[in-house]
This record gives sequence, C-alpha cells and structure tokens, in this order.
Amino acid sequence: MNTHYDQDLLIDYLHGALDPATDAAVFTHLEVCAECRAARDVEAAIGDALRTSARAEVLELPPMVKARVWEAVRHQKPTLLDRLRSPWGPAIAVPIAAVIALAAYFGTPVLRGGGTPPGIAASYYLDQHNAQATQNPLGPTVGPAVYTTDGAAATAASYIDTADAATLDNADGAIR
Repeated sequence: MNTHYDQDLLIDYLHGALDPATDAAVFTHLEVCAECRAARDVEAAIGDALRTSARAEVLELPPMVKARVWEAVRHQKPTLLDRLRSPWGPAIAVPIAAVIALAAYFGTPVLRGGGTPPGIAASYYLDQHNAQATQNPLGPTVGPAVYTTDGAAATAASYIDTADAATLDNADGAIR
C-alpha cells in the first residue's frame, strides 16, 4: 500500500476517538503496513512514558508557602455556617426543629380553617353491613337500619340476628 496514515490519525486511533468505519480501516492497514505500525508503537510508547512520569511527579510546595497557608487557616474567622456546626449547633437546632414540627402538626387545622376533618359517617358502614348481610343466603337475617337525624342507629334491636332473636321474648323483653 502506498498510503500511510499521519501522526494525528494514529494518535486518535490509540485514544479510540475515531468513528467505527475509520477505526476498522486503520486497524486493517496496521496489520499489513510495518511503517505505520512502527509509528503507532512510537506514539503509544510516548503516551505511556508521559503517563508514567505524571504519576511519579509529586508537587511539593516550599516549606515557607505551607507555613503561610497554615497561618492563614488558623487565623481565619469562622463563618455563620461554621459556628452553627460547632458543638452547640445541635443544642440549638434540635429544639428549633421540634418547635417547627409541633407547629406544623398543630397548626394545620388552623390553616385549613378549623373545620372538622373529612370522614365517613358510621351510617355508611352500617348500610354496607346490611347490604352484605342481605345478599348472603347463609348469613344472619338483618332488618333495615333505622337512623336518627344525626346519622346514628335508632335501635340496636334491628342488628340482632335470628339466632339471638329466638331467645328474646318480644312482649316483655325478658331473655328465655
């Protein structure tokens, strides 16, 4: 082959920065071209040498610079955030958090207008029980519920099943 790849393309090949088609073309060319393979090996050796020297190189500051930095750190005034992180910080932060939690817990009815919380009336559950009891052929026979104006059941006798009703004397209310 007469065409050889330039140094920039070989560096991009070593770093994996080529598109797949170009990468494949360079790979096949390097298998047959000893000159380009040697150029690639030189570039790889240079990259390895640079990485090795960068790892071994330790930057050491002069002792006078280190002393000045430590002196500045020691004489620096703490910020508000640093003072809050001090040992007294939790002694102040915990009671404040407790007050906020209590205000959120007890303050929500005030924010809602002080009304009663939404709920389900007991009559709903009684009606559901009656509907299920009347649909079950093996269940107790339950009469319809009678409610007062406030939604409570008017009498408990309507919820007595047939087995219990047989033991009651309806005329005088005595149990037999």
